[in-house]
Amino acid sequence: MTTRRSFIKALVALPPALSFSPGWAAGAETPDPSRLALVIGNSAYGAAPLVNPANDARAIGALFALAGFTVDSHLDATRSAMMAAIERFGAAARRAETRQVVFYYAGHGAQLDWRNYLLPVDAQIGKPEHIKQRCVDLGLLLAQFSAAKDKTFVVILDACRNNPFGTAYRPEQKGLSQFDAPVGSLLAYATSPGNVASDGEGQNGLYTENLVRELSQRNTRIEDALKRVRLNVRLASQGAQIPWESTSLEGDVFIFSEGSRKLTEGELEQQLEADVTEWTRIKSSKRIDDWVNYLRTFPNGRFAEIAQMRLARLLAEVERLAAEERQREEQKRLERVKPQKLAQPAGTKAATVPGQDPSPVPAATATPAQTQKPEPVSAAAPAPTSPIVEIGPGVKAPVLIAPSTNPFSAGRYPLGRIYTVGDLAVIRQSDLLTGIEEKTYRLRVTRVDYDEDRVEFNNGVFVADLMGNTIKSGAVEFDSPVQWTPAEFQVGKKWTAAFRRTQGGKTSNAYYDLHIVKRETVSIPAGSFDSFRIEGEGWNMTNGARLNVILWLVPGLNFPVRREFIARNKMGRFGQVERHELVSLRQQTIETTCVTPTGGLKRSHVIKSNCAP
Repeated sequence: MTTRRSFIKALVALPPALSFSPGWAAGAETPDPSRLALVIGNSAYGAAPLVNPANDARAIGALFALAGFTVDSHLDATRSAMMAAIERFGAAARRAETRQVVFYYAGHGAQLDWRNYLLPVDAQIGKPEHIKQRCVDLGLLLAQFSAAKDKTFVVILDACRNNPFGTAYRPEQKGLSQFDAPVGSLLAYATSPGNVASDGEGQNGLYTENLVRELSQRNTRIEDALKRVRLNVRLASQGAQIPWESTSLEGDVFIFSEGSRKLTEGELEQQLEADVTEWTRIKSSKRIDDWVNYLRTFPNGRFAEIAQMRLARLLAEVERLAAEERQREEQKRLERVKPQKLAQPAGTKAATVPGQDPSPVPAATATPAQTQKPEPVSAAAPAPTSPIVEIGPGVKAPVLIAPSTNPFSAGRYPLGRIYTVGDLAVIRQSDLLTGIEEKTYRLRVTRVDYDEDRVEFNNGVFVADLMGNTIKSGAVEFDSPVQWTPAEFQVGKKWTAAFRRTQGGKTSNAYYDLHIVKRETVSIPAGSFDSFRIEGEGWNMTNGARLNVILWLVPGLNFPVRREFIARNKMGRFGQVERHELVSLRQQTIETTCVTPTGGLKRSHVIKSNCAP
């Protein structure tokens, strides 16, 4: 019999993110020529000056110097100075001894034709052509990196301030465009594509303030630190600013690593014990703080994707109310300004502060500790509607995600699943090796419990959480939802699903390391669908079986369009070799916030056939 303690001990044997195996890290405070950082902070713009970027750059430069990086810092740089610094930086990155490279920029940024531009302090912009001619194309930096092989690259941009050109020119789209990270790199942005970031009320911008705090933590993977930054900034801004990352790192990267010491088996077991214990305590919680504390403590934990989704549902109402309050405040401001404009003599204009946006969005100033959140909050179920998605042979497949017109990104989409009683999927199961059809089965949603985060199919024969993660499949039961499904789709995203499986009184422990590999079109009996391909590899640590899974998921659809499972025993012989394909689907609701690949614009809606820009 497998006990909870033996399960935890078995998990220690797998290679999770918690077993610190840094790619390249140094704990020394003396400069290391193999670790390079270029830091630029631009504040002194003539048209739209900023308060904090120079301070932000000083803080980041000091942090990386303390971590042992060789740091090249530039404040209030002109275009010629930025271009020269990037060229020198690229040459240094190509040296054989260079292993880890970090670029940080704070200041104004803009997008044009899917490309991102960093603004030097001497840029005079009056029309779109000036952006290409007088700003610095981020692609030049990435091209320098692509020429340097076998390195680790990290790019951090706090470059989405509002109104970068003052009153001289208004770009069509705000913020920066989405760009998928090249292999071996990580791109981190202060806010999501197409949005703006707060310059902050204190000495640092909201993003960099949290960035410095989290990157200073010893023995912390940079990806885990950035997840905490995202959480903190989202809470502090009440959802107005949500950082994002795109990663294709091939190993763990640390800023500080305390001499690269690997955790002992006992320490790993202790961490895993804490993870499982905390999940058990909060798994039915409606308290925002419970999920916030879990994600801060276990940003890459065994239940992190589920925790992110549950927190998002609880925060949705809080953030909606905050957005309405910001709109009311803005309306009051406009009403105060209107009489002043009417009182002006004809032909005159109201005086403005140089560089000030005539209609700024109020910046969030609360810190995570100051943010008051009502507790508990219960996620409400959407009102049932008539069937709006019908998929099947002879029926034209709906376009649920638009083709990406951005040549640099496959896009980023929320999961968007909303189960309703009566949803029905017909699925064909076949042998993956021979292609022979084995059976066709039906999954009908018979119960949805939003308070308990539970969906039942076929009167409880199959059970999942609201993300579609399996809890029970016929005679097979799991101790917790199997974290197959990510909270959002973005190429490069990685996570782990670890679980205890019980069937016929026998219990085994298993895990999968999962990765969104690419976006591709898949053809199935129900039609052809633009989908995200997720690949997973793992082990059943009790019986030694090697496990492989491939999932094709479409944002907004409650069921995978295709699933493939392969299990080989410890002798390498095939056991489970199954393919499951969607034949038809009747789904009553799709409710999603589409983060489109066309400039990062947001649209929230319930759709009948598509979720497109």
